[in-house]
Amino acid sequence: MQSREEIQELNDHLQAFPKAEDIFVKEQPWLKNHFLPLMSIDLAEINPDWAGQKVYMLASFETDAGYIGYNTTEYHNEYTAPNWLAFRLTDDNKFEFLGKEGFFERTTIHNWDFDSEEEEEIQEMADNYEKTKVNITKYGTLVDVYYPEYKGKLNKKNYLERLGGEIEYGNWSSSIERKEYPKAFEMKIQYGKDDEEVVFDISYQGNPFYLVAETGAYDWIGSGGYIIMLYEPISRIVLFTFDY
Repeated sequence: MQSREEIQELNDHLQAFPKAEDIFVKEQPWLKNHFLPLMSIDLAEINPDWAGQKVYMLASFETDAGYIGYNTTEYHNEYTAPNWLAFRLTDDNKFEFLGKEGFFERTTIHNWDFDSEEEEEIQEMADNYEKTKVNITKYGTLVDVYYPEYKGKLNKKNYLERLGGEIEYGNWSSSIERKEYPKAFEMKIQYGKDDEEVVFDISYQGNPFYLVAETGAYDWIGSGGYIIMLYEPISRIVLFTFDY
């Protein structure tokens, strides 16, 4: 397994802004109402044996105001929980959401007010998403959406904070400690004598998940949480959680 940090350059395996219609299964067109696709990642970047398998870093509209899924527990299943959601990567590299549409609060299912202040904030995220596309074309790199330049220099941001490597402890880990994670998965934390001696055991049917990447949605669209994406290659399940 290979790992890198502070990714500021794209390549053939790392591409910004894949189109929603290219990454979500056609049976779930509503997914585009809940996510902004940030990056396509060919898993050859972290494991050559996974070459050709492409996963997608996603910013969620609903992680800006709190835990995604917190208010929709009646629509949860074994693959979803507050602050957790999962996709299956299809053979043609599409994301199939393993939960129910009602997991998302921004739907008519939950009588979402599309004239609310919350919706205005979501529209600002979408606007910033388009601004960032323009900025990458203009500057050739990811820059702060509000202040692309600072003191005559580009105000660069990282496409990814981490690519591959070990899963690290954070605020998101508390849901594992409280056993408030999707029940399809096994999750354990082993603690050593030092704070840094923390080992995560996250698996599906006995097969371990691996860290794919982490990034801050705020670096791309000016707001949102810190995104953590994991992958289990046997089932091809992609698991997301978010840190704050």
